[in-house]
Amino acid sequence: MNSPNLFPSLTAWMGATPASHPLRDLFDTAEDGDHPTSFRRSVLQAFDDIIGTLERAQPLHLGQPKRDFLRAKTDDDLMIVRAELVAGAKLARAGVPFDFGTRNGSPEPDLILREANLSIEVKARRLNGLKDLEKELTSTLDEAGLPAIVHLVCRERPLEIKKDVREAIVEETLTRVRNRAWGSAVTQLERPWAATPQLALTVRVFEAPAEAGTSVVVEDGFELSGHLEDVEGQVLAVLNDEQKVKQAEARPTILLVDIARTGMSWMRSPMSWAPRLAELLPDDTPFVGVGVMLQTLDNADVPISFALRANADAADLDAAKKLAVDLGLTLTE
Repeated sequence: MNSPNLFPSLTAWMGATPASHPLRDLFDTAEDGDHPTSFRRSVLQAFDDIIGTLERAQPLHLGQPKRDFLRAKTDDDLMIVRAELVAGAKLARAGVPFDFGTRNGSPEPDLILREANLSIEVKARRLNGLKDLEKELTSTLDEAGLPAIVHLVCRERPLEIKKDVREAIVEETLTRVRNRAWGSAVTQLERPWAATPQLALTVRVFEAPAEAGTSVVVEDGFELSGHLEDVEGQVLAVLNDEQKVKQAEARPTILLVDIARTGMSWMRSPMSWAPRLAELLPDDTPFVGVGVMLQTLDNADVPISFALRANADAADLDAAKKLAVDLGLTLTE
């Protein structure tokens, strides 16, 4: 049990959350004696620092993301609101005055700068096809009481495996385990939208001791060229989101996409992302620029990089460049 003084800002927020909140178990089991660099202490300390930074900065409408935090039901819900909070905290630490956008009537961008005609819209993208398949295989085999060792093998990790394809793979694997048909089966993933349109996925099934339970392991998949092209495509796809386009047309806006959980995007550094985005950013988008951030649970700060649209309004570009300077970023145009 931790004392209220250990995470004072987080404790105040957690007091209004239900027992099912995705952070509840970690918070309730924290102890004053936890090592400062332990995973539990680091995660909770990061949340506390983010919330405390925002409360000291006192942006308007902080209650809106706070409500999202309180209502979070899944890890995904929590990471989505954390992306908005950590981006706001980064502005606050840099001394950039801002407010959270309102959500009544016509929704505004998430972060609105007070001293410049510029806003930031935050989007979190979670895409991990093999992780989804791994979870579903583990759950199905456990529920069936069928211990097995399953290896998922492919040369490139797909960002997405369609639901019906995952279901077919799970059903086939379940049948193989029931029939003790150990060995390999190959599924050809058809992905016309991807840089690699066809990708072979091998499912290897091995016998496991009854007491061992189910173990699903992802092997290989470290070819990054096509994978990172797909991540780039997912970032740029947000530029066409109808609601976000309307926001960008209403006021100058930078789109900031959290790609920490978009496949293996973390394998490319933020500094490498900026010039690539500058190459890909279309001239006809209403956004002033597009950027990425890579949040991690144990860090109250977040690395950010963004690129600006060269033909954007001069005043908008000046405001964006000043923001980059304030944040200590190396800007790519």
